[in-house]
Amino acid sequence: MEKTIEKLEEEIKNLHYNPAVSKHSFSDADTKEFYNCFWDIHVKPVIKYSKQMARKYGADLSVVWLGALLHDIARLEDAELHDEIGSKKAYDLLIEKGFNQNLAEKTKNVVLRHRCRNFPPETLEEKIVASADAMAHFLPPFYFWIGKYSSSNFASILERNNKKIERDYHDKIFFDDEKKMIKEQYVLLKKWFNFKIQ
Repeated sequence: MEKTIEKLEEEIKNLHYNPAVSKHSFSDADTKEFYNCFWDIHVKPVIKYSKQMARKYGADLSVVWLGALLHDIARLEDAELHDEIGSKKAYDLLIEKGFNQNLAEKTKNVVLRHRCRNFPPETLEEKIVASADAMAHFLPPFYFWIGKYSSSNFASILERNNKKIERDYHDKIFFDDEKKMIKEQYVLLKKWFNFKIQ
């Protein structure tokens, strides 16, 4: 199973490295850079954290790995409600690639629940990927990426990101060890986002 998932991971990585035309008003070069960076500074860390936690907490590695890999698959189309649209895309993709229906269904639920908004995580696997997604938001390069491609003003970016890290830290990381692991970055980012221009 691992070889099959590794092959799919390479395919999804290639979709990020060779993206279709974006709905953003980016040039082709900027679109490519946008999705290349998204893979490198977000999707890849989510996969890494998810696999580590799956092994640590005894979760189904295949479900966690596929859920992490596909959690933002709808972002490749700039889809709103990317959790809902992405869950269907993930299911359809896995069935098309020959994965069994049970695995595809569990992965679909991981993708649907990773944002912890309308559909809170219930299973261990769902909580792991939601936590990993939040943890990846505490890597400083993620916010440089957001800032580079945002059309918002600086004050709005700070306010929105401050709310994001508060929610992610308190509501999306379901494991105490991982919360402790992220604490230093959380404190650092709080200082960044509470910066006031004099």
